[in-house]
Amino acid sequence: MKKIVLYLLLLNSCSQTADHKQIIHNKEQQITDEINDKSSSLKNSSGQKAHATFETYVNNKSFFIRTFDINKDGIADKVISNAAYQGEDLFVFFGNKAGGYDEVLETTNFSEDGGNVIKDIVEIPGSKGFMVKTYFPDRGYYEKEFYIIPENDTWILKHTIYKTMSDVSENAVKYICDVIQNIDITKSGWSEKLKTIPAENERNRKCRTEGVENSAKQYTIQDPDGYTNLRKDKGTSSPILQKINSGENIEVINTNGDWFLIKTKKGLTGYVHKSRVQVN
Repeated sequence: MKKIVLYLLLLNSCSQTADHKQIIHNKEQQITDEINDKSSSLKNSSGQKAHATFETYVNNKSFFIRTFDINKDGIADKVISNAAYQGEDLFVFFGNKAGGYDEVLETTNFSEDGGNVIKDIVEIPGSKGFMVKTYFPDRGYYEKEFYIIPENDTWILKHTIYKTMSDVSENAVKYICDVIQNIDITKSGWSEKLKTIPAENERNRKCRTEGVENSAKQYTIQDPDGYTNLRKDKGTSSPILQKINSGENIEVINTNGDWFLIKTKKGLTGYVHKSRVQVN
């Protein structure tokens, strides 16, 4: 009888020990899971961005979408960019055989706060890649074209074409400056390597020029506010005669100084600052 009692006590002790071990194991597993969750959370918050799907940008007024075959594999791809004055993000999604889209590039649309503004994104005829067009509304006629090519599992900014006018006088010429870049835009700090337009005193030597016939010249107002003021005299303190909307054609009468004498479609004559006049 004593042997049976001792056996039962020993069995109960072993059972309690096993239960205790299981409790400890469960607690250890819980702690491990919590550590892993925190580690994952820290990892995500320290630089790994969650990639959005293509559908995120559909019908989003802050973005526009262009569709063409970027890598020339016979499947339509998507380039998505922030709209003008909405940001500087640009995404590329390659189309797949299942009918979906896979994000392959996140970069900039070359817009700048108070500077360049995204104009459009277009296909490069006869070549892989795409071209980003921007313009600078405060500098009259000043456009940039950035040519981006997929190459060896990365993305290369091959070259930039800068377009600007020497001035808006009767003898103005258009400068077209093709600047070789060859920059891998997937690497950190790539924008610091970007070569700018040649200096004014070098453009006749480094850039192609085109004459602009007076009869072909068209002047328009371009202002980031959407309009500019026609003033009675030169200077911002002069009375306002009319508000001229951006994109409206004007006649330029005199280009001396920083304030141009112009004539509007309504027939009013007055002054606008030269930075608001674009030559087309």
